[in-house]
Amino acid sequence: MNYQIFSPFSNRISTLIAFLLSVALAWFGLSAPLSYFFLLGFIFPIIISMRLHRLNETGTAYTLTENSHWTIYIYGFPTQEQRAVLKNPCFWSSDRIKQFFVRCFVAKTLMQCASIAILAQDFIKPERTTPMLVMIALPVLLCLLYTVSKSTYMLYLIMTNKWQCESLVTETGSVWYQGFLETEGVRQPLFSRLL
Repeated sequence: MNYQIFSPFSNRISTLIAFLLSVALAWFGLSAPLSYFFLLGFIFPIIISMRLHRLNETGTAYTLTENSHWTIYIYGFPTQEQRAVLKNPCFWSSDRIKQFFVRCFVAKTLMQCASIAILAQDFIKPERTTPMLVMIALPVLLCLLYTVSKSTYMLYLIMTNKWQCESLVTETGSVWYQGFLETEGVRQPLFSRLL
């Protein structure tokens, strides 16, 4: 299972900055942003990857991958690394695609709500609540609510069948289906919206 489904922090500088900011906020007593990164940046992609790998092994899913070549440095020496990046999972029917993505987006929304609950837990003790902490926590709460609303909206689009299903025929002749979402003239795989 040599899949890479999330970018390391070094690939996107904005993610690295947000992660470092969440570590700094945890130092001041707000652990919700760091919990969010841990739950949705580490645990959630691993769970999805393991589930897709298991479905692929049993033959109920077909994972489309794309090889990516990286040069990494180990003790100063360049080393070539190749990984298979998951693009879009395919299933044997459109109902199965819908079921998979509904479950995934429900799990993602629950993890995001857990981050909001952790933020609320940070304010249970009144002696820890200072005006500066409240001013810092308000943008964090707004960001968390925004992510929950995005996931809920995606769940609504999937539940109301406002997505496209496309068939894919493999070299062996088996037919698989994959899901896409078209927004503002841009067609994106449903999987890219999940992670």
